[in-house]
Amino acid sequence: MTDSYVVMEDHTFVIPVYMESPYLEACIQSLCSQTVKSKIIITTSTPSMFSRNIAAAYNLPYLVNQTDATDVTSNWNFALSKSDTKLVTIAHQDDIYEKNYAEVVIKQVSNYNKKDLLIAFTNYTDMIDGKLRGFSLNALVKNILLLPFFFTKKIRSIFFKKLILVFGNPICCPTVTFNMEMLKTFKFNREYRCVLDWYAWYELAQKPGAFLYVNDKLIKRRLHLDSGTAHLINNGEKRQDELRVFELIWGKRFAKIISSIYTLGYKDNLL
Repeated sequence: MTDSYVVMEDHTFVIPVYMESPYLEACIQSLCSQTVKSKIIITTSTPSMFSRNIAAAYNLPYLVNQTDATDVTSNWNFALSKSDTKLVTIAHQDDIYEKNYAEVVIKQVSNYNKKDLLIAFTNYTDMIDGKLRGFSLNALVKNILLLPFFFTKKIRSIFFKKLILVFGNPICCPTVTFNMEMLKTFKFNREYRCVLDWYAWYELAQKPGAFLYVNDKLIKRRLHLDSGTAHLINNGEKRQDELRVFELIWGKRFAKIISSIYTLGYKDNLL
């Protein structure tokens, strides 16, 4: 547990809590242990004494979405709407943030014109049963898709921003920090349940402004069979949503081929 502390004025970690994750407190501890102290808030559409008590123990604001649905899209939109800083990271409740995540990202963002920046995102490591994963097909594919960032940390070109997204989603959502000065009217699209982040990046890629990539592994992304991603893979919703985005990009003929190849990486999320 921690007492209240002085926070950075420019950055917020907002945790959109869903139900009762056994990993929530570990996530909060990683945010409280940051070398640069950012504001931390909890939002939820599924309030419970479990999450209320954890929020109280760490002196964190606990904001309940009482007017919207409980789907992930509305949860994330509500989370963003309750953050009042220029930079916002949607911290996923199962994940662990390295203690220098905020320091590194804020420093990198400060090196660029914020009025020209849409999002900043980092690299990450998968974690299974508390152990870090080495090689994975998913990681290999995502590194290939991010090759344009080999030449520069920041990409402003609409063509190259779209290029990194046309064969799949290499941007891991919990690593993303949003520049709300540029994204005041931004909302995740409720038509997508599983790939709302990928569709959001593709939408943003077509707008003026830059993507910034910090190629440091600053998050441990927890994979487990009870995760939302695993459930959506098992019930087929994830593949259907991904196919819709591929059709948007490539048309129906090529979308099916690309989607079939892309889904080979599912086994990495199903352990």
